[in-house]
Amino acid sequence: MQSDAEIIQRILQGDIEAYRELIQRYQHMIYVFIYKMVNNRSDAEDLTQEVFVKAYEKLSSFRGDSQFSSWLYTLARNKTIDFLRRRKFHESDEQLAYVPSQASDESPQDSLINKERRREIEKAFSMLSESYREVIVLRCTHEYPFEKIASLLGIAESTARVRYLRARQELAKLLTRKEGGLVHELPGI
Repeated sequence: MQSDAEIIQRILQGDIEAYRELIQRYQHMIYVFIYKMVNNRSDAEDLTQEVFVKAYEKLSSFRGDSQFSSWLYTLARNKTIDFLRRRKFHESDEQLAYVPSQASDESPQDSLINKERRREIEKAFSMLSESYREVIVLRCTHEYPFEKIASLLGIAESTARVRYLRARQELAKLLTRKEGGLVHELPGI
């Protein structure tokens, strides 16, 4: 398997098809990050595509000082933040995604309760600041260590740890205001 640097070199030398390898390598990671931030499948797909188009257009500006994945993540982060700012301007924040139940033998009542719990968690998550949401996504969804999170966000590792702690506390506070506290239902919180 070729390194990112080798693939990028091929692309810059005119091998346009080599870009597919980078897309296949990083598309899921970028999509998951964006989806967790925007909470809408269609928007996440569109933004992911836009990120890869922009990355291709700007590939010659990639200096190689950091990993390609970090550079790509930064493009995704900026594109997502721009999108969220525009969305706040144009529409309400009542776009909650339905996440299908994982349990196939779940009763309709349990399914409804679980759907409501997910909705409350998603609503509380959407009320967090962008910086809190992204650190939770990076830590809980991607399971990145704080060192990598700090590098991706351009902050000190201690700042990443504090931001994550405060994000968890804020999420817990938001959830305990609802129905006596769903916070006990969240893994890792």
